[in-house]
Amino acid sequence: ASSPYTGVRTYLMDGFFCHTHIASWHTLHNIICGSAGKIDKCLEAVRDQLTCGVTIYHGGDDELLPVGCSYAVQSKIPRATVKVIDGKDHVTIVVQRQKELARELEEIWDTKR
Repeated sequence: ASSPYTGVRTYLMDGFFCHTHIASWHTLHNIICGSAGKIDKCLEAVRDQLTCGVTIYHGGDDELLPVGCSYAVQSKIPRATVKVIDGKDHVTIVVQRQKELARELEEIWDTKR
């Protein structure tokens, strides 16, 4: 069987395994590994001091972090939206959908909307 990671550039994989990947994954990693208390103040600041929208992306097939982690973040920031991407896991949520993710982020960041 062919791996979905075949042909993925090494630095991308190194980034994921060294926790240099984007903040959303690092935040969820902290939650699942029990250090959520360290980020509570950050989540409270987002909840209480910022008015921007919050979108939490999670791969529907993520076996590393349960989708419940994303809903736990949402429970701390009630205005947040959890977007579960079916058929994607912890890595392929980004690696196999870069263009789609970029378009989604552009829509989120579009201040004219």
